[in-house]
Amino acid sequence: MNRTDLVAESLTKVYPPSVTAIEDVSLEVAQGEIVVILGPSGSGKTTLLNLLALLDRPTSGIVRWSGKDVSGLDERETSRMRNETFGFIFQFFHLIPELSVAENVYLPLWVREKKNDRNAYRRAALDLLREFALEGKAEEYPNHLSGGEKQRVGICRSLICDPAVIFADEPTGNLDRKASADVLSLIEGLNRQKGRTFVVATHNENFLKIATKVIYLSNGRLDRMEKRK
Repeated sequence: MNRTDLVAESLTKVYPPSVTAIEDVSLEVAQGEIVVILGPSGSGKTTLLNLLALLDRPTSGIVRWSGKDVSGLDERETSRMRNETFGFIFQFFHLIPELSVAENVYLPLWVREKKNDRNAYRRAALDLLREFALEGKAEEYPNHLSGGEKQRVGICRSLICDPAVIFADEPTGNLDRKASADVLSLIEGLNRQKGRTFVVATHNENFLKIATKVIYLSNGRLDRMEKRK
């Protein structure tokens, strides 16, 4: 039985002056799961993902990692935990246009270790790019890539620090049908073959095909939770 690493207890997020984005949501993410947070626009799924990923703080409630309350860590500790423990995939890629593809991929590793010898970082990036059939793009810049290629680079970047959990916010929301299908296939492969844990916020119901657990949100509240596969 998988150990539960990430636990949310009664999470609520209220934005000033009095907008409740998430209200009293509890859930668990176990190692090796693909947890899909599903709901229409405005349902609170991105807010919930940001709270779980420590990108935002709850108004009330707790996020626990391996049994420890991490929702109250200071910003320095939170940043270190995000860098060392979590990976991120974004709808709009968030690649730095002034950096090459390889540099974008290894940047989180350099931020974590801050060593002067970047050759090791580059080798690690090239290994990942090769795995995702992007080795020929290593010296390109993001504006020369297609949307699907940008997202594959984003997936490589999310893996570079060997994270325990990868958070994906609408990872297919800015892609065409084929590129979206490719991303779903990559996420499924990383989970099934390598045991990677994912938390995905999306309105794309195709993610139901690969989910192990689905969190259905409605107006910021947990509508229902469904275990799959």
